[in-house]
Formats: sequence, structure tokens, C-alpha cells
Amino acid sequence: MKSEAPTVAIMGRPNVGKSTLMNRLASRMEAIVDPTPGVTRDRKYAPARWRDREFVVVDTGGVGIEREGWLDREVERQAFFAAEEADVLVLVVDVNTGITEDDDWLARRLKRLRSDTIVAVNKVDNQNLEYEVGGFYALGLGEPVGLSAYHGLGIGELLDRITDLLPSWGEEPVEPEIAVAIVGRPNVGKSSILNRLADEERALVHEKPHTTRDTIDTIVESDGTSYRILDTAGIRKKRTGISDVEYYSSIRTFRAIEQADVVMLVIDGWEGPSEHDQRIAGKIESRGRASVILINKWDRVEEAHKAVEVMEAIARKFRFATHLPLLRVSAVTGRGVDKILPLVDAAFGEWNKRIPTPVLNDFLALVKVKVAPPRKGNRELKMYYATQAGVAPPTFVIFVNDAGLVRQDYRRFIARQLREEYGFWGSPLRIHFRTTRKR
Repeated sequence: MKSEAPTVAIMGRPNVGKSTLMNRLASRMEAIVDPTPGVTRDRKYAPARWRDREFVVVDTGGVGIEREGWLDREVERQAFFAAEEADVLVLVVDVNTGITEDDDWLARRLKRLRSDTIVAVNKVDNQNLEYEVGGFYALGLGEPVGLSAYHGLGIGELLDRITDLLPSWGEEPVEPEIAVAIVGRPNVGKSSILNRLADEERALVHEKPHTTRDTIDTIVESDGTSYRILDTAGIRKKRTGISDVEYYSSIRTFRAIEQADVVMLVIDGWEGPSEHDQRIAGKIESRGRASVILINKWDRVEEAHKAVEVMEAIARKFRFATHLPLLRVSAVTGRGVDKILPLVDAAFGEWNKRIPTPVLNDFLALVKVKVAPPRKGNRELKMYYATQAGVAPPTFVIFVNDAGLVRQDYRRFIARQLREEYGFWGSPLRIHFRTTRKR
């Protein structure tokens, strides 16, 4: 799926500074930057703006002649998907190495696409290296631009060249209405679900864990609603024993949760729910996001006649989160995928639901009759009135004579009653008790 805004794809062999350049062009820390070749594997999209022109920058994985193994081939395929859909291409090369065989091979491949291409000669960190930039004319792609993505040198000239080549684009981009993050343990099928929703191969899919290293943004439109879907790296159990790249991938995952309106927690139905899945659900709840649970690989569960066993395990592990909607899906067969976005819509609506104050106080009067408020010694909790202070997540303030009398079990009781009466399915609730004098 091609974005409505013009797109600029950054191409190049591994470790020439593509992700650093993307971060400069987008004026934000979007892509993970690490000296290890191959950190970027999927296409990563980020909005950019220059001279009142808006466009989308696409970072790609490193490509070259000598590519071995499934993952290298898929990285290359994803990179050329981005190149084919882009309006402008930026070929990044390294001034320190001169033109390599990979650079020459890639330049020839890009010429066949007949798209406007700019050669960005990176790592020009001092005046002595500026004289080397002219040598990259030999790639046959026109005048090269010397720059240092790390130091920010020459970025303005590159952006000027990019905006001069962008096609005319009269309409303002449509902002996505709902931001959705896909999270879960490694290898549970997050990228496969994204590809099903996007109806194309936007993220790499393979049985090897940690194929996704960074957070991948994809815009999906369905029934007049636009969704910005963030596919994230799998969240590992512990910080110890993992690389810096994997650690910062986890940090990006938690940031994606905070940026999302609705979080889809994907659980491997074949393996069943784990304590780690519980912890992830707890982190989503603590950040106040709406959430739905997707039990993936349900085709395998049914084939093995394990459905009852898995559902019983879900009920045990998630007894603290009975308010979360649950959907059984199979990214392989497509089962239930058509129900995912409607479920996201429902959770988003519940997350933004507001109850009028008069209705809420009628509810409070019934609650006081149903179960006597707690007391401590001669003092009894008296609830005077309530109001909803906010949405996303729904937040309530109940004014009482002494907030110190409120026990956790009574707070949970109030939350259960609110859910039974008004729903709020898929959404955390925030309930605050505030001491005040009776009005």
C-alpha cells in the first residue's frame, strides 16, 4: 500500500548510515542506529517536512551482491518494494570506501526503476573528504551530494534536492484516526497479522525469533477509518543476556504502547499463555491504553483438539483482566482477521466513552444500597457525588468524607459495577477518591 503523501526511499548497502540519515530527515529518533550491519530489516516509514512540503521517508535494510540465507534475501526484497513505490530515491554511499561493487550494482538496479535518484555521499566529516565526493559521478546518477548524517552537515542541501523532485500533491494528508500497536513475545505472529491487515508483505515474516528489530509503521484503511498500525519487536523477559539492539528495540516497543490508542496483545495459542504475557498485559494497563487479546495460531490449536485446554489456561492467567476482549485468529489461514479492526473500533469507543454526571450519580446511589461502604471504627465511608474527569482512559473522581477509608477491594468493587453497568470493555479504569466536605 502506497501512502497518499509523496515517498522518499533511502537505499544503500549495509552500514553506510541510512538509518542515521532517516533520523535527520525526519527530525526525530525514529530508527535504531547501531554499528552492527543488518540492524534495519523491514521498511520503516516516518513523516518529514521541508519548505512547506510534506513527504514520507522510508528506511530500508542494507542490500548488496553477496546476500546469503533467507533473511538477507527478504531484506533485499523489502528494500526494493520500497524503491518501487517511492517517488524519489536516495542512494547512500560511504565517502571513505569510494564506489564499491555493491554500490555500482545497486545504482544499476535503481536506474531500471526510472525514478529520480539522488546520490548521498555520507560521512563527509571534514573538508579534505569533500574533494572525494565528485568521484561518485561515476555511478551515473547525476551530481552527488556530500553530507554527514551523524553531524548534520549537508542535510539542508539534500532536502532541497528532494523537495525539488517531489511530485505535486494538492491535498493535505489524512491523519490516521486510530493508532494501534501490535505487541507480544517474540515469534507469536505479530508481523504475520500486520501483513494480513495490510493485505501485503509490509513486515518480514519468519519462524526465527527477533526478525523484527524496530517498530514498523503501516497505514491501513478500512470502512472509512484510517489506522496507524505499529508492529513492534518481541518483548523479551529479561534485560540481561541480550544485545544493545534488542534492548533498545524493547524500549521502542514500550514507547509504541504509549503512542497507541489501542494495543493488540498477541498470544501464541499453540504454546498457550505465559506469565510473560501477563506482565505485558500489566504494562499496557499501567500505561492506560485500550487493549484487545488476539490468540494466534488457532488453526493449530483446533487441529490438535486443544481448544478447551487453551481457553481454560487463558481464563486462569488473565483472571485479573476479564474486561479485555478476546479473539481467536490464525494469521496463516486468515481466520478471524476480518474481525480484528472492528474489535479495535469497539475498544477505542469504550476507551473514549463518557458518562453524564447525573447518570453517574444515580449509579452511585444504587451502588451504596447494593453493598454497604467500608468503615473503620466509628467512621463510615460516605460517598457524596461522582463525576467523570476524563477519557482515554475513562477516569472518575468520587468525592467522599474520608478517602483514607477506601480499601482496595472496595475500589475494585466500584470498577466491577461500572463495567457491569456501562461496559468499558477493553479499557482500563482510573478511579480516584477525594476527601471533601458535603455540599
